[in-house]
Amino acid sequence: VRFWNEWSHDDTKSPSTSVSHILSQIAAATKTPADARYWAYHVFRSSWFIGQGAAGMLASSLAGMAEGKPSLSKARAGAGAANRLVIEATQVYTQDLARINSGTHKPPWDMDPKHRQFNPVFVADRTVRFLSEAKSTLEKHTASAKQENPTNSKVWLNSPLYPDYYLNTFHYQTDGWLSKESAKVYEVSTETLFVGRQDAMQRTALAPLREWFNEMNGEEASANEDGHDKNSKIASDGENVNLLEMACGTGRFLTFTRDNYPKMNVTGLDLSPFYLAEARENAVYWERFRGEKLDSKSTGDKKIAKDVAYFASGALRNVRSMASAAGFTLPPLPGALRSVMAWESSEGVDGQKTEETGGDKNDVGTCEFTQAAAESMPFPDESFHVVTCVYLFHELPPAVRKQVAKEAARVLKPGGVFILADSIQLGDRPLADKHLGRFGDFNEPYYRSWLRECTVELFGSAGAGLAPWTKELCSSTKVVSFRKPKKQQM
Repeated sequence: VRFWNEWSHDDTKSPSTSVSHILSQIAAATKTPADARYWAYHVFRSSWFIGQGAAGMLASSLAGMAEGKPSLSKARAGAGAANRLVIEATQVYTQDLARINSGTHKPPWDMDPKHRQFNPVFVADRTVRFLSEAKSTLEKHTASAKQENPTNSKVWLNSPLYPDYYLNTFHYQTDGWLSKESAKVYEVSTETLFVGRQDAMQRTALAPLREWFNEMNGEEASANEDGHDKNSKIASDGENVNLLEMACGTGRFLTFTRDNYPKMNVTGLDLSPFYLAEARENAVYWERFRGEKLDSKSTGDKKIAKDVAYFASGALRNVRSMASAAGFTLPPLPGALRSVMAWESSEGVDGQKTEETGGDKNDVGTCEFTQAAAESMPFPDESFHVVTCVYLFHELPPAVRKQVAKEAARVLKPGGVFILADSIQLGDRPLADKHLGRFGDFNEPYYRSWLRECTVELFGSAGAGLAPWTKELCSSTKVVSFRKPKKQQM
């Protein structure tokens, strides 16, 4: 908190001096091969998003020139902002890596080169979507700023199923939250805005979660020593823990949470069916990716055995095919032998389909999705040990924030933790206060009121009835956590 409270970028430094400073900081923070891999990935990641952002601004500028409204000066001004953002991203990554090395959370699972984000086809699809969206967004913002042809900020849909505040094209995003196209472009758009540091900022929310797990495990150990019931033990992998993420969006942060606590039972809640569909797809991809990664760890004698099983199962299938063609029916193999011989095949040696799980199907907890408003959730009281919420509250009207805070407290179990990650507010980084309100110009009608919202009053004893616990800052993101008081033992 103190670091970000005092940190600011020196705008008087030349770009070459800034680059030298960044390289020196990366070198100082790199002590192991794992550190080097982390930096290589994140330098590449930020460079990619910077290039993509520049391409988006150029596309918008060229369109403006074609209409007789040159705006290349804005593109040049953006280069200076990019320099500052890259330096700030370096601070974010340094903080993120320190948490990884301290055991607070794992490295991001998408660093693996086998991840689809390294697939040129996948990247090209997202880039094309972004460039189209960026041009539209910047044009709407420019028109609104000049009050020329005021942009209609309402989405395409009228429906009593959604509250009025929700039917808004936040960030001038096409269709708001209500289309598949919006859901597909959201992640790449926001990461481009933050030059690739959004994931690392969000992972700050894993710090209080780890602290809560450590505390719970300590209490469970004491209880077990006293002879209490061990069946409800909270394990370090998340077993026996129920987590709710409110306004889960595309579910990306939920995959980081599950990767750290794979046996935790999670529920993602959102009001948009399109974003829930994207969240479900991300969840399925993470489960499959994790399963394939676990399978790939087979080495030595086990790998040899699998190779032998592969060739043997193929030979047996050929024998059975020839026998079937000749009119003979062979008896089934013993179950134990069948399970061994079918290791490398999606079809068993008896011609029967085997379940393709990509690993132990019991290796991960349940994952469910619910469409509902956060101010009126369909869950019973005290349903979840953990409730998380990322970047929702700055898009809520003040009155609705109070309702959502009380709902979060209602569904939280006694002793549970509520973790909120959202925009920093006035006073968190005093040197940045004069610029904070600008984000509200991107069709964020409730953002400026959020800057002055007191989270302790909102969630504390005078509001939702929770107790303040921890506070973390990471660049543009603040993470605060609150605990629900335990019931008094009679």
